[in-house]
Amino acid sequence: MWQIRQLEAFQAVMENGSITRAAITLHISQPAVSKLIAELERKCGFKLFQRQGNRLTVTAEGQLLFNEVQRMIISSEDIQLKVREIREQRFGTLNIAAFPALCTRILPGIVTRFIQSHPNVRPLMTSSGSRFLIEWVTAQRSDIGIGLLAKDRPGIRLVKIMQVEGVCALPPGHPLAGKEVIVPSDFDGQPFIALTTEDRTQFLVEEYFRGRERRRRIVAEAQMSEAACQFVVERAGISIVDPFSALGFSEGQIIIKKIDPPVLFDMWLLFPTFQPTSLITRSFTKFFDEEIRTTLTASGLSFIPYDYEIPD
Repeated sequence: MWQIRQLEAFQAVMENGSITRAAITLHISQPAVSKLIAELERKCGFKLFQRQGNRLTVTAEGQLLFNEVQRMIISSEDIQLKVREIREQRFGTLNIAAFPALCTRILPGIVTRFIQSHPNVRPLMTSSGSRFLIEWVTAQRSDIGIGLLAKDRPGIRLVKIMQVEGVCALPPGHPLAGKEVIVPSDFDGQPFIALTTEDRTQFLVEEYFRGRERRRRIVAEAQMSEAACQFVVERAGISIVDPFSALGFSEGQIIIKKIDPPVLFDMWLLFPTFQPTSLITRSFTKFFDEEIRTTLTASGLSFIPYDYEIPD
């Protein structure tokens, strides 16, 4: 079997046209190049060059071999390029699962900006409610999950990255729109859009109204917070939702108001246990954290960030 150094010497002679110039390119002596070529010819079983004095002329067999060597070198260079892209998190796949409001309203923009600096990364985004989101990541079907509720279970690693305040969503012109802060008594008698038990954040909203349930006038229930916001747009009533569900609507559609006491939502990152966290996933996690903080700050929404470590 020939050695890589012999093929390198052969390529250098072909590209430079002489053993002398090939030796200079390879930073070795002329006799060393001649020896490598002779060894390669012996192993191939045919002549690579015809020698006429100091001139070398490639044989037909030598040209055929050179064509193959070129393809091999290009393939090797392609592999080296891919290695570098993987190392620099610019190549690979990224499977993300997140709750619906984030998936449809905010995450596409964040992912788009991420792949602009990681052009060969192919993202796959899955929208899922809290329960199915946990099951999806537990089944090792996503590299990272993003949710507002989490449940510790085998096959999943939980990381809390921040706490965000829920908001009251009002239609423009609503009598409460002039208030800076909405308090529990403001909801008395107001048509209210509730969340069904399919949206696990419903329990947090219900806790807010504990002892005042009868004073609310529930006119509709929505399976997802985004749908509740659309009811508000249609002026069916008002609602309490996580801030991400309301962010995708314009001020002409929805007015967002602070609530006191606050309804607090924890944002969690979910990582599958039985696979290591890839370099791309690590890079995206940091990028997402920075982007979501910027989005909340620009929108004037309150949140508390947490220090955390990305699991191995």
